[in-house]
Amino acid sequence: MVRKVTVSEPLLKIGCTLGEGCVWDSRRQRLYFVDIDQNKIYTYEPSTGIYGYQTFSNKIGSISAMENDTGLVVDIDTGFAFVPFETSLPFPPDNTQKQLHHLPIEVPLNKEEKRFNEGTTDPAGRFLSGTMGHEIGTSDGRMFALQSKQDGTGLEAPLILDNITCTNGMGWTADGKTMYFSDSWLREIAVFDYDLANGVMSNRRTFSILDDSYGWPDGMCTDAKGGIWSARWQNGTVIRFTPDGEIDVIVEFPKAWHMTCCVFGGPNLDELYVTSASSDYIGENLPERSDGGDLFVVKGLGFKGVERNRFRGSLTK
Repeated sequence: MVRKVTVSEPLLKIGCTLGEGCVWDSRRQRLYFVDIDQNKIYTYEPSTGIYGYQTFSNKIGSISAMENDTGLVVDIDTGFAFVPFETSLPFPPDNTQKQLHHLPIEVPLNKEEKRFNEGTTDPAGRFLSGTMGHEIGTSDGRMFALQSKQDGTGLEAPLILDNITCTNGMGWTADGKTMYFSDSWLREIAVFDYDLANGVMSNRRTFSILDDSYGWPDGMCTDAKGGIWSARWQNGTVIRFTPDGEIDVIVEFPKAWHMTCCVFGGPNLDELYVTSASSDYIGENLPERSDGGDLFVVKGLGFKGVERNRFRGSLTK
């Protein structure tokens, strides 16, 4: 039996154009997320209710906290950058455009690629980030893995997957041997065998493909029981899949439409934070969606999440 939960009000009424990339920081007890189209990184501290954002010089698709606790690694239009905690993430909202600390590695995009869209760090500390094409349905996206070179001379970002429609949510099983990946325009959550030592994906097969009534799979996170939580674009829901691929929980957001990313946070990692977008509403007879672009939190689900992995690469030569 499928359990349904309804969330009627947002946590933060912030109206993101394209909210995305939420990451929970257990060390600081803070949530970070982005508004891609407004070039913003948001910081939210639940213990005080304080939140703010910083505005940057590039669109930021996704973020990862650093293992050494110095800041965030982010993907941008032309590659990757670093955002230090102590200087670049103040709480007060700040519309003054700040320059990013670009990392000394570029990933020139093909003319068919629109931009980087989503990234997540694997259990070995590599930051996997992928692109999307310009046109819905095309397979022009690629995925790269930001990591330290084996000889310690700097960073590299080898190509690890191509022929992607639109890169979205990723996650791993507890042993790191299986990787989930959302290829949005196919409506597919794929699963791969994952060579954790070398960062190699193989043996792609389908974990889930749902019909139009469930929208498109966007960002995802995992829970401690091996469940997959999938934010659904153009559907106003987050769906939980069991490890066997069965749907057992649907969280509904009746006044939002594009749910973009989700992550467990809070002191006990049992509160589900969900970002959304206010852009690209298409179709006829859409219901009222005045909460699009806001941040939500879902409590009392009875599940404990798994914190996102931290980037372990060295930013110095």
